[in-house]
Amino acid sequence: LSCFIADKTPSLIPHAPTHIMDSSDAATSTCTATPEVCTGLGTEDSFPLVDILTTAAATLSTIGLSTVLLMQLDSISRAILAPPRLLAKRRGEYNYATSQCCEYTGLMVRQHVGGGSGVFDPKMDKMMWEIMYLNDHEVEIDQLVVDILDAKKATPVIVAMEQDLEDERNTNEYHLYLAFPPSTENLEDVSTPAKPGLFRRVRVPLVAFCEKLAKAFEGQMTSTTLCFVADASCGLGSEILTNVVKDCGHGVATISNPCWMTALSLLLSKKHTCSITPEQFERIAFSLCRLEAHRVRSSIGKTSRTVVFTLPGQACTPLLLPLVQKVFVHERHVFVYDGCCHSVEMGLALRKKYGSSYRQKPEKEEWECVSATPQVISATFPMAPLKHNKELTETLSKLKGDQASIVEAWMASVDTFLDMKAKEKKNFYTPFVCRMGFLMARSGIGNGDGTDKSGLALKNVLQYITGSRSRALSEEVINKALKSLKENRIKSEEAVKEFKLDNPGKILIEKCVFAHKGILIGEKTLIDTVQPKDDWSLKAAKKLKSCLCCAPGEGDEEDEDEENEAGGEKDGDKGKDEVDMSVPGAFASNTGRSKYVDGKAAFAFDPAQFSK
Repeated sequence: LSCFIADKTPSLIPHAPTHIMDSSDAATSTCTATPEVCTGLGTEDSFPLVDILTTAAATLSTIGLSTVLLMQLDSISRAILAPPRLLAKRRGEYNYATSQCCEYTGLMVRQHVGGGSGVFDPKMDKMMWEIMYLNDHEVEIDQLVVDILDAKKATPVIVAMEQDLEDERNTNEYHLYLAFPPSTENLEDVSTPAKPGLFRRVRVPLVAFCEKLAKAFEGQMTSTTLCFVADASCGLGSEILTNVVKDCGHGVATISNPCWMTALSLLLSKKHTCSITPEQFERIAFSLCRLEAHRVRSSIGKTSRTVVFTLPGQACTPLLLPLVQKVFVHERHVFVYDGCCHSVEMGLALRKKYGSSYRQKPEKEEWECVSATPQVISATFPMAPLKHNKELTETLSKLKGDQASIVEAWMASVDTFLDMKAKEKKNFYTPFVCRMGFLMARSGIGNGDGTDKSGLALKNVLQYITGSRSRALSEEVINKALKSLKENRIKSEEAVKEFKLDNPGKILIEKCVFAHKGILIGEKTLIDTVQPKDDWSLKAAKKLKSCLCCAPGEGDEEDEDEENEAGGEKDGDKGKDEVDMSVPGAFASNTGRSKYVDGKAAFAFDPAQFSK
């Protein structure tokens, strides 16, 4: 059509634009239409119909493109789109950002194990992998498992878990990509080299290999304890705890925000469409976590044989925490959280520092940096949206896009925690619930006089992570930890200084949180938050239902059993009366809520009784 117009229009329209006439000669050689085709399309005094339609189509295309570009601006979308459509558009952007970030981080890992930025060639990468199929290479796969468990050999790193759409055998099967470090002169050094190098790269079937690896690890005795840190503080809590554990020098190995866990989260978010079953996901999580712990064995001290995993950001918490807790039910678990407004401020500071692009290059070309999921993505873009809530949809639409994503990620993380605590009699989820308000010296016990309890709070969480409650931590370890906490606290406070929310902004965010009905607003504490005390406990004291003339707690256990028998697995009966009423403003979950919120407030009330 363009050739036809370019060829015929100039001869019929004396006043045709110059750029059309200039193109006629070039178009004539390829256009064979006859002059009769244009009969009746126009005269010397009018534009032909084809030219009018072409101009109109071009104009409409320009308008449509401009509209699409404008719609990408969140402020325009908020003014034009209805709240449900706006939320759907935003969630599409979240999914795109997280999937692209995971893909780009995986490319950085491939570059690291492929020799580094000066050596790696993406076009040649596929040829460098040893491809093993279960039916054809079962002997070789079994030998890989034996080599991995060999304590005298360096353990491979996890590069990726993905499908190969060009695999003619099965495009739907997921594969695990492993890279074995190059040999070194020191045969006793089994640690993962920090610098890039030419690793031996192997691709194996994900499900089948992880099943073999899981059985092999189950057959081994280990004295190493795993500790998993889940986050609801926009990365502040997990980063500070990781840095403190490293700096205190107590021999605890750390694995921070591993990108393979983000990839696993993406697979879990697609569990209804991918071919992996829940039981297979459990075996994958077990084998790969044990593989990672085995990889850092040379960093584990003799006193505290512990490996700390920090789950990659509050966005991954709703997907990973239930799986990890089920698989490692007897290991240590920490849930670190902050207020929603504080988390939003932290998230905005991260975006100012790193930008919101999914193409986040590592600060250093070292394994620990390259293999970590960028915090600005995993902490600020939700991966598991909350269940449909009309009121929440309305309130989120009033927030700016960068704030709305952080709020939803934070709420999804806290919602998962509350749901798991409500079912703790079934899942045995009893974590160390760590409140950042204590560590950041913002508040004292129960939001009382604001006494700085950060030192005691830090000591408590370190005792739990290192398993040293029964044997006191040395003064040197405590002093190093306190110094690290102070430095990290100053650094984070400086970062969020220019992003402090004003009162109207806080009110909008609190309305979003309040729409959940199960999460209270402001400076409140989650259920079973560990209070900074020398005799701290993972469980808050129960509210006594017996009268003062009875023995303390008499009849409480029987009442609980009766409730469980009468209600079965009803969510409404879970977690009932397990809030410590000595702590004002304890969080109450939607599945089991105390009738009162704040025993010290002038007007204590149940927010569920109010529709607005």
